[in-house]
Amino acid sequence: MQSLRQTLLCSYRYDPLDRLANCTPTAQASSHRFYLNDRLSTEIQGVLQHSIMQHEDQLLAQQQHQNGTPESHLLATDQQRSVLCILDAIRPQPLAYAPYGHRVPESSLLGFNGELPDPVTGHYLLGNGYRAFNPVLMRFNSPDSWSPFGRGGLNSYGYCVGDPINQIDPTGHLGNPIKGIMNLFGLRTPSKTGTINNLTLLAQDVYAFTDDSKSGPRLNIAAHGFVDPAAPNKKIVDIKAGDEEWTANHLYKKLAKEFNLNKVGEIRLLVCGSANENKSSFAQQFSNLTGKPVTGHKNIVSFTPPFKSVEDLWIKSQSIPNGEKHFRNHPKLQRYLIKQQTPRTFTPNIR
Repeated sequence: MQSLRQTLLCSYRYDPLDRLANCTPTAQASSHRFYLNDRLSTEIQGVLQHSIMQHEDQLLAQQQHQNGTPESHLLATDQQRSVLCILDAIRPQPLAYAPYGHRVPESSLLGFNGELPDPVTGHYLLGNGYRAFNPVLMRFNSPDSWSPFGRGGLNSYGYCVGDPINQIDPTGHLGNPIKGIMNLFGLRTPSKTGTINNLTLLAQDVYAFTDDSKSGPRLNIAAHGFVDPAAPNKKIVDIKAGDEEWTANHLYKKLAKEFNLNKVGEIRLLVCGSANENKSSFAQQFSNLTGKPVTGHKNIVSFTPPFKSVEDLWIKSQSIPNGEKHFRNHPKLQRYLIKQQTPRTFTPNIR
């Protein structure tokens, strides 16, 4: 009996930020990938170079260089970044997808939801290489590290909770339903970017930083909102900090040890549901405690850098000299991006 021999089809290498940096298919030249703000910006394979031009989340064009000859293509996309048409100097090239992203191979570098298909399998390596999504089987090839007991849910292989039309999953962890619903009605929520200062990890899945706003220094708190399962109808959100649940008072005491709140002009809570229940909301409670204007969100708010990146870089920084300086100056932690959903600002109640 002949034994089955395994054949290596492709090898992959990752950079220190856990992003796919090198892809080497068998009998082909290696492709090297370069990123800007965690988005693919350039891929070089031998004498062939592709560069992507984009503004924030909006794909604009791609340029191909081969043997010194440039060739540019405009990209027409939908609001989920899927490339629907490529326009060159000769004619438009339309693209179409099955609901889960399967397509006939085309010349576009990017495809479904603006993701780059793997050159060997055609699968999408979401999260810059974290997990491979198979558009034919309509599921991931490997389980989610957040499943089954964490935020990933019970189905550790499922993609976008079975709703790829109204959701996207750029990280390979969890779909974003609110953005999908907004896209369905042709609405886009504004993205906001800024510079991160004084980044501080307060607890697992909770970090804070300052930036500049029109009213002066602003304190930002990024965390997961948590609704008490014993009283789900109340919709009053606390903060999930690892295995703990923080009330507004808990957060206030923790921040007072790390930041001088007297030097802060306003506070922004990047916490899902922090503006729920209006006068009894987490944001209103926090405004009363701090005496500052506090902006919260009624629904889901999506932002970067993600919690896992902050926590992993913090852990790595503890083992090197001047670790805190290295942590705060890390290039991945210099800018933030916020996609807001129904923000609301609260002021202190006068009693």
